[in-house]
Amino acid sequence: MKDFDIGTLRNVSRKIVLTPEMQALWESMAVGVAVVNAQGVCEYMNSIQRRTDGFTHINVVGQHITNLYLPHERDLIPTMECLQKKAPLLKRAYWYKTTNNYLASTVTDFFPLFDNGEIDGCIAFIIWLGPTLINGKRDRCKAPAFSGHTSGLYTFDSIVGRNAQLLDVIHAAKAAAKTSASVMIWGESGVGKEVFAQGIHSESERSGKPFIPVNCAAIPENLLEGILFGTVKGAYTDATDKAGLFEKADGGTLLLDELNSMPLTLQTKLLRVLQEKRVCRLGSYSEIPVDVRIVSVLNEPPLAAVERGILRLDLFYRLAVVGLEIPPLRERKDDIPILAHSFVEVSDLRADHKSIRFSDDVFQQFLEYSWPGNIRELAHVIECCLVMLGSADVITDSCLPPHFRKAHMHAEHAAAPAASTASVPVEASAVRSYFDYAEVQRGEVVPLKQCLNDYERHCIQNVLRVTGGNVAKAARIFRMTAAGLRYRIKTLDISDGY
Repeated sequence: MKDFDIGTLRNVSRKIVLTPEMQALWESMAVGVAVVNAQGVCEYMNSIQRRTDGFTHINVVGQHITNLYLPHERDLIPTMECLQKKAPLLKRAYWYKTTNNYLASTVTDFFPLFDNGEIDGCIAFIIWLGPTLINGKRDRCKAPAFSGHTSGLYTFDSIVGRNAQLLDVIHAAKAAAKTSASVMIWGESGVGKEVFAQGIHSESERSGKPFIPVNCAAIPENLLEGILFGTVKGAYTDATDKAGLFEKADGGTLLLDELNSMPLTLQTKLLRVLQEKRVCRLGSYSEIPVDVRIVSVLNEPPLAAVERGILRLDLFYRLAVVGLEIPPLRERKDDIPILAHSFVEVSDLRADHKSIRFSDDVFQQFLEYSWPGNIRELAHVIECCLVMLGSADVITDSCLPPHFRKAHMHAEHAAAPAASTASVPVEASAVRSYFDYAEVQRGEVVPLKQCLNDYERHCIQNVLRVTGGNVAKAARIFRMTAAGLRYRIKTLDISDGY
């Protein structure tokens, strides 16, 4: 497939963007994609967009876009506006409402499609801001003001485990929940940081007020300030009088996820809001008082982020009144059996089984593995096991996903006693998948580029295994673009099986 540049969409037709190859690309993306024809009739919507908007049980293809979505606080939905203006609408931040009566906050790019100079349709790329994953499903806000029922949020009772280190963190979180102090939570990806954040809100005096999460890494820098603080009409092109998330969270809790991705200039403005407890909308000079508790989340230790220059030290002091470090799964392996059984119990795939148990061999592998993807990776492995279980009632080694078995075998080899290598030739004892020149011999020829490619392939395969093959999530871990990562995957000939 030829390289595809989104910037050239204005010069292509629906036939080009809806080829089987392009649809496979849209399905692999971590953003929503929808295509309509020149009359506004939906001709394609990728799976993640259908799941997000609750359209998994209906056929959206062939329906007019206005039968699926309703305008909210505007006269015309942007899809139709793009068709009428025959021009792109870029970084359009707005609320949309589905005919299922759910609201979602998004930032969307709309591109018109042309065929021989005539308008041929529109393609939209959607990033969601408001919705968040609750109990494994996409929770949709029923009112733009987030008016407040938190019955769908996690509580401390939702946290599974008896590990002493985990219980200490839960105890500290419960103590923090009884106050209005700012809480900073950090830990590796997949340890359950947002579960703790929701638990703190659910057990606080603010539980009847809004809980609003915002991912600072998912929102373009030029839009984040307006989304947090609000805008007034005329602040920029297409700006309207709109309350920011601080105003919407008044009296409740605002979760700043991936705070270390927030630009430093915006961190300065955030610090002032926290100190003054007043917010000024973008384009306005008047200040609005707000009462908001901040829970911030980082995927690395905050002092490490301060040392790297991506987190202001004064903001750290302001937000880390209470600091909670969530232990990785490899440090609480005694909880693995409890977690594994809990994932089985809540899965829809166990409906046809009276009881499901694990073989001793499977649990042994679970306990020996380091779980770089933490609880999220364990949940993914259990879900795959249930899919492969069929009519059996015992999860055995044959049910485990291939990438897990491969990673476990690699870990076993890497952990082999070093003492045994003394009497074994280097070629036979080496278990690394790349050459590090530690045993290089005079006269050998080992191209450096080949070694670097082998090492890079090894790293990418590990991260893809943790993210379940999601390239966009893997790219965020590598701090590179998804397009750049896809290029490296193609260049290094990394297969779908990782």
